[in-house]
Amino acid sequence: MMYSLKSIEKMQNIKFPEEYKRLYQSNFREIGNKIEIYVGSDVFCIRRFLTSTEIDDILKEFYDFFGYDIIPIAETDEEDYICLYYKENMKEPSIIYWNYELALENPEEGILILYDSMYEFETKLKKNKI
Repeated sequence: MMYSLKSIEKMQNIKFPEEYKRLYQSNFREIGNKIEIYVGSDVFCIRRFLTSTEIDDILKEFYDFFGYDIIPIAETDEEDYICLYYKENMKEPSIIYWNYELALENPEEGILILYDSMYEFETKLKKNKI
């Protein structure tokens, strides 16, 4: 079954940020393929952005970790996820790095906040376009 962003919004009771919807519809063309995010001494490489069907599959697989507050939008080289994080702000989610191994031990440990908003994330991505 094909899932749309709208069906995920309904199911999770969230609204995707407009910036994300626009990037998704353009197939993330405005952003380079190899995306590196630097956090202190760590570097996270985005391997690819997820389709709505993949997002739905991951939400089902990791529901115990994500609940309704965390929506994966990209996969990293480490097979962890870059996610929208709605826990603190339902209207403007922050962007987090979700580490599967750390989350197994303690769900809170698996979360690293990267950006305060999708706008800030998108701006960084476009600036770092390779």
